[in-house]
Amino acid sequence: MAKQPKWYPNLPRDRSRKPEPRVRAILIRTDVRVPRIIRADRTFKPTKAYTPAYLEETSSVSAGFNERSGTKNKDWRVTIAKGGDATSNYSREHYVIQPTTYSILTESPNWLSRGRGTLYGGMLRLENDQTALNNRAIGALKNKLQGKVGNAKLLAPLAESREIHRLVRQINGLGMNAFKALLAAKKTKGKSLAKQAGDIWLGLGFGVNPLLHDLKTAADSILKFTTRQDYRIVITGTATTEYLSGSVPTSSSEFIAQDAAIAWYRAAKHIQGIRYVAGVDLTVRSGSSYSVEDHLGLKLSELPSTLWELMAFSWAVDYFTTVGSWLDDMFYTVPGIVKYVSKNYKYQSDTACSPRTFLTAGTTAAFSGSVSRTRYTLFTRTQLAPVFPVRSLSIKSADEIASHGLTKLLNLASVLIGRNRGAHWNLR
Repeated sequence: MAKQPKWYPNLPRDRSRKPEPRVRAILIRTDVRVPRIIRADRTFKPTKAYTPAYLEETSSVSAGFNERSGTKNKDWRVTIAKGGDATSNYSREHYVIQPTTYSILTESPNWLSRGRGTLYGGMLRLENDQTALNNRAIGALKNKLQGKVGNAKLLAPLAESREIHRLVRQINGLGMNAFKALLAAKKTKGKSLAKQAGDIWLGLGFGVNPLLHDLKTAADSILKFTTRQDYRIVITGTATTEYLSGSVPTSSSEFIAQDAAIAWYRAAKHIQGIRYVAGVDLTVRSGSSYSVEDHLGLKLSELPSTLWELMAFSWAVDYFTTVGSWLDDMFYTVPGIVKYVSKNYKYQSDTACSPRTFLTAGTTAAFSGSVSRTRYTLFTRTQLAPVFPVRSLSIKSADEIASHGLTKLLNLASVLIGRNRGAHWNLR
């Protein structure tokens, strides 16, 4: 046996011990119990009668726990090195609370009371619906894959190629039309300028910019096709969101001194996140079914999403729904073999609990207490079938609708101002 460092002693091998299985289930839960203390005395002022233990409460409460469940694969490094799937289902739930100590002095016409102790504020758990977050994560995953492959969707631009000549003439006429609108501004009280500004905006947003983007995409895609290679990729798609919540107490029955009860103002910051991980063997070179039509998006499978894109004002519907992305995913073919897909979900809540006292009428109090903080974390990893995930058909969330809100607002306003601008620009 090779000589080992002195801090790692040579110990005889225990041959009677059975070898640990390479893949085994785990279920571990650890709870932390701590004392919750409430103590208070009181004095009846008319008779000076003193009660030293008016309140005396010592109980054991949970100050946190840590639970893990799932399976553990000791050979996961070897599996990954061989190009296999080492994903296993796993979940972890963790909760920890930081207590607050307090002291209080109350006085009323008949009573004088003092209290002290240790309290725990609790937490706010508010998990939002995951539909929008899930769609964003799948969209990011698909964008990563398409970025690696370098394919394009040129069916819609080719279908509109006959409009390029008219588009160029319209672009050339923007300058003269703007000059005429400026001359007529006084007569029309500015209405001609508003309409022309909307026309210019729509011309740039739905004419010039898409044309330049389609030309660049086609050139890049052709270059990618000529230099394509077969290899394995591991891609991730992540989406996260943060939001706040809180609660305000209106009453309390938890007394900590004579004529004084305590409750909590709670303010929480929530973080939700979803991450997809996928391993794909790209067969863009050796695969007999992958052709230049697939790479440039000219197959019949692109027809449903292309028809939707060519439909008038479909872009406005896509501002508020996921129809366009859903059609893209439903008829999308991965240029290779999906080896594995896993979904990770994480939720975290950080709650700050500030104590508030409720006093009976005629009572005054001097209270001193710090903030009780709580952190709750939930993490799950789920092994999915080796199929590329699909975004669901739904109405977009308020955050998704507000994304790039100024551009969307200007597009809609330009159409409403122009009223018949759709007859001049192809608003796809």
